[in-house]
Order: sequence, then structure tokens, then C-alpha cells
Amino acid sequence: MALTFGFWSEQETQVGHSYSRRLHELVDEVRLAEKVGFDCVALSEQHVALGGISSSAPEVVFGYLAAVTSRVKLRAAVTLMPQRINHALRSAERLAVTDILSNGRMEFYGGRANTTIAMRAFNVDPNETLAQMEEGLALLKTAMRQDIFTFDGKYYQIPPRQLVPKPLQKPHPVIGIAATSERSHLWAASQGFAVMSSNIYQGWEAQQKLIDAYQKNWKCDAEGPLQRPRIGIPLFIGIGKTDEQAKADYAGPLMHYAKISTDAYPRLAAIADDYKYMGESVPSMERAANDWDYLVNESATTVCGSPDTVIRQIEKFEAMGIDEVLLHMDSVPHEKIMEAIDMVGRYVIPHFNDGNNVVRPTEEILGQIRLMRTQKQ
Repeated sequence: MALTFGFWSEQETQVGHSYSRRLHELVDEVRLAEKVGFDCVALSEQHVALGGISSSAPEVVFGYLAAVTSRVKLRAAVTLMPQRINHALRSAERLAVTDILSNGRMEFYGGRANTTIAMRAFNVDPNETLAQMEEGLALLKTAMRQDIFTFDGKYYQIPPRQLVPKPLQKPHPVIGIAATSERSHLWAASQGFAVMSSNIYQGWEAQQKLIDAYQKNWKCDAEGPLQRPRIGIPLFIGIGKTDEQAKADYAGPLMHYAKISTDAYPRLAAIADDYKYMGESVPSMERAANDWDYLVNESATTVCGSPDTVIRQIEKFEAMGIDEVLLHMDSVPHEKIMEAIDMVGRYVIPHFNDGNNVVRPTEEILGQIRLMRTQKQ
């Protein structure tokens, strides 16, 4: 199967720029991504965030994107599942409506939240986010699959009710989770869910361990939409005409993002048992934020260089057994993002999807022709 490519954005807005302008720029980026061959568009959900990240209402954006796109899948990546941030039944309703309006193009990935800023703003207990995510996804699935449903859990107790309307996709859109721990990979596998996997900058061995744990333990949910495991990896990308140009344009933003995106992890590890495992990644996170060579070559999170270099880097992830890459195109001005989308669509995606349809040097083709003539004699 061809590798799936996703455009992933958090609507990061540059200092001195307008949030409203950034939203309209995002629409232009999505439309170009669809045009040049990306398979899906993934938007994260972040609340009261610092540093310019402004994707606070992706469900609203999806409703708009449904009208201005026609082919790409639209993926919540991820919807935050703590009950005080998103009631799971409301998430099911929003998913169903946008699935209808997009003609069956929605996908739903849930997550537990990973910033103390958002948790405290919504009065969320970090010790309950994991359980609420798992129970919330169970409710989401039940409400979409059954005509009249009821649910009796620790956090959700719902008498016989009907989800109105139901999603267009049957039994429902693909469900997955964002996972950084082995435990969450195993849980997703046990449910027959998809997974968006991250090793939190800990490197190739750690990433391969997570992939193997998920794939080896995946169990098909006979009533679900997936018939085989689906594992994707979010990758931070910088791309330019040359390796030198890509590094000059992206080294600063990518290292800065490594710093701010994991800033809350040490605090979470200290205040909640379910987040303790994050403490083990602190040395790797600090190194990724300060050591360019480690970030690009050893952390198994980032690709950067010319199109040929990026292709070689993504091939390493493909060899690990992944099904899709979500390319994080953010942290730089809109013009650079548009340029990156175009370069990925022009050079990178065709290499993985239809290599025989990519123009190669004449001498390379003639060499193969001459070799075949020799072999026939």
C-alpha cells in the first residue's frame, strides 16, 4: 500500500501577525494541500495556548473546510477527551454533522490533553484524563453504532437515547488516538483503533518499540471501520531547494517548537501517575531543543532538507512499518508553508505513491534499457 500523507497544522501565528488573518491563510494552505496530492488534513485542538498556537475550535474549521474541499479526509488530531473540555456525546454529534457535510470524509482521533495550561483553565484533574479519554471513546463508538443506546460508566451515565443525526460513514468514521506511551499503544490495539504514534524525541529504538507493540497486539473490531492496523507518525518538517537552505529556514523554528511543545511534560510527570512515563523523556526533549544533529538524525521526529533528503528520511520511517506520515507545517510564515506544501506535493508524495510516473534522468532509463538488451542476448 502507498504511504498516506497528511497536512497537520496547529494554526501557529507569528509574533506581530493577526489571528484572524492566520485562519484565512490556513484555508489557503488546506486547499493547496488537497490540490497537490495530500490525503488528509489534520488539525489539533489547543486551548488558551501560549506561543501563537491558535487551533482552539477545529470543529468549526472542519465545517468550513468541508465546503471548500472535495477529496481530502478531515481529521481531528486530536479532540481533547477530558469531560470538562469536550463531553463525548457532543463530540459524537459534531463528528456526525461534519461527516455528513463533508460527504463522508471525517476521521476522529482523541487524546487526553498534555498541557497544564489547558487543564487548569477547564478545571481538569490530570489523574482522570486517561480514564475519561477511554470511556469517552467508548461512548462515542456506542452512540454512533446503535440506533437507541444507553451508557453506564464512571463518568458518563446516559439513559436510552438516540444520536441525531448519525454519521454518513457506516458504522462510523475511523477512530484513533494520539499515543506516546506503550500502554496507550496497547490499548488502541486492543480496541481495533488507529494510532498516531510519537516517541517524544526519544529516538529510533523507542519509536520502533511502540510500533511493534501496536502492530503485534492489534485486534480487529469486527463491527468497526478498520480491517487492519493503521499507524501514523507526526513528523516536523523543514524543506527547501537544498539542505543548506532548509536548515537556514527551519532550524530555529523546529528547535523552538521542540522546546515549547513539550514544556509541560516534566510538570505533568510530577503531578499525575498516568503521566509519570513522560519524565523519562525529559533528557531527550532538552537535547532536541538544543542539538540540531540529534533532532534531525536521532530523535525520530523530524525531517529536514532538500526534497531528495526528505524522501530518504521518510523512507526510514516507511521501513519501520508505518502507514502514514502527518507533516507538521507550521512555525514559519504562511509563504514558507505554501512553498513547503508545493514542494512536498511536487517531489515527495509522487515518489512514494507512483514512482514509475516520476521523471528520471535520461541516462538512468537508457542504462536500464541497455542492461535488459544485454540480458536477452
